[in-house]
Amino acid sequence: MRTCWLLLLGCFTASCGGNFSNDDLEFLNALPTREDLTAKLPGTGESVSEQGLGQRTELQALGNISQRYVETRRVSDEFNTGLDGLLTVLERIRKLRPTTRASELRVWGPWDDAEISGHELRFVMNREPEQFRYLLQLRRKGSGEEGWWSAVMGTFKPEGGLRKGEGTVQLLLAEARDHGYETKGHRDLDQLNILYQTRALPIRVQMHFVPSERSLKPEFIYTYREIPGGLAEMAFLIRDVDMILGGRREDVAIVSRWTRDQGGVGFASVTGGDLPAGRTANQVECWDASFRLTYSKRSWDDSEEGSASTCPDVSALED
Repeated sequence: MRTCWLLLLGCFTASCGGNFSNDDLEFLNALPTREDLTAKLPGTGESVSEQGLGQRTELQALGNISQRYVETRRVSDEFNTGLDGLLTVLERIRKLRPTTRASELRVWGPWDDAEISGHELRFVMNREPEQFRYLLQLRRKGSGEEGWWSAVMGTFKPEGGLRKGEGTVQLLLAEARDHGYETKGHRDLDQLNILYQTRALPIRVQMHFVPSERSLKPEFIYTYREIPGGLAEMAFLIRDVDMILGGRREDVAIVSRWTRDQGGVGFASVTGGDLPAGRTANQVECWDASFRLTYSKRSWDDSEEGSASTCPDVSALED
C-alpha cells in the first residue's frame, strides 16, 4: 500500500538512533504519544459476538452483549486505526537522530522513497515562539526546495508540563492523491483532522473525517475524553439507521462512558425519521465488566428492563 505512513516507515528502517541533546528532546516531546491519544475501551482485541448495529430491535434481553457497547467498540477501533499510522511514524522519529540541527529547526531525512522511484521524503520540525510545527513532506528528486509538498501537518503548543498542551494534526489525503499516492482505506476522504489537548483533565481528542466532494458519505466526528483511573468517554453520531418503528430512518447521537473494570453506560439521543419534527427520543443502556446488558430504558416506547442501580458511576465525566 503506497500510503505516506508506510513510505516513511520503510525509509526509517535503514536509519540509526542515539545521541540526543536536551534541545532535541524538547522537540521530540512536542510529538504526541500513543498513550496520550488512543481510546482505551476495555475488551478491545477480545472476541465479542456483535449484534446488528444501528438496527431497530425489540428490547434486548438482560445478559446479552450490550448493543451500545458493540457500537462504541466499533467506533473506538476506527478511532485508533485512524491514529495508528501517525503514532507509529512518531514512535520511529523518537528513535532517530535528526539529520539537520539548527537553533529552532530539526530535520529528519531526506530519504529515498521506497515505493516511487525518483522521489524522496523528509520530516521537518520548527520551534516557533509559542508552538512547534511539523511537516511530513515529499518531492520529486532534483525539483529543489520549492518541490516539497506536505502530506501531514501538525502543531503543538506546550503548556503545563511534559507533553502537556494543545495539538493539531492534518492528514492531507487529497493532496497525496493529487501527487500520485494511493490512500487505501481513505479513498472517500479528502482530509483527516485531529485536535487534542492534554494540558488539563479530562484529556480530549477529536477526530474529524472530511469526505471528498464525490463521496456520498457525510462528515463525521469522533470525540474521546479520559481521566486517570480508567474512566473515559466516546461521543459519536450514527446517521440514517432504523431505530424506531415506522419505516423511516433516524440519526442517533451516542455518548458512551465506561470504567476500567465495572462496565459502562451508553446514552443515545434519536432525532428525525419517525419522530415528530423537533422531538428527541432517548435511551440509556448499561453493561457490566463482561460487556453484557444490565439495564435499558427507552423513552419512545416507555420500555425498561433491569435496575438502574447496576449502572456504574460515570458522573465524573459529566460537563
